[in-house]
Amino acid sequence: MVREDASVSISLIQERISGQFNYKVSYRKAWKAKQKAIERVYGDWSDSYDLLPRWLDRIVECCPGSVYKLETTEYVSNNIVDPNFHQFRRVFWTFKPACDAFNYTKPIIQIDGTFLYGKYRGTLLI
Repeated sequence: MVREDASVSISLIQERISGQFNYKVSYRKAWKAKQKAIERVYGDWSDSYDLLPRWLDRIVECCPGSVYKLETTEYVSNNIVDPNFHQFRRVFWTFKPACDAFNYTKPIIQIDGTFLYGKYRGTLLI
């Protein structure tokens, strides 16, 4: 089920198990089983993060002029910074053709809004 649709709901998993095996499984067990299935199909999260720098280097190698910025933070365990580990924070990348295309775009003004709550109501436009 997870291989076909990784966003399958836990309740649907419970229904399928109940219908196929005539056994009522708890939400927690179904959730854990789904997580294990996702890991088997797509791999482990930590392994994926470990591969990220190599994927980004490969993008730059295959498409020269492309750029990326990978940010990590220090890993803290028991209030001690571990210099051997880093935590993923964020990543940005762009391909060279996308950078080149900016030369041909029209200058625009972008406006973004957010609702104000509390004492002052309305919308803040930035």
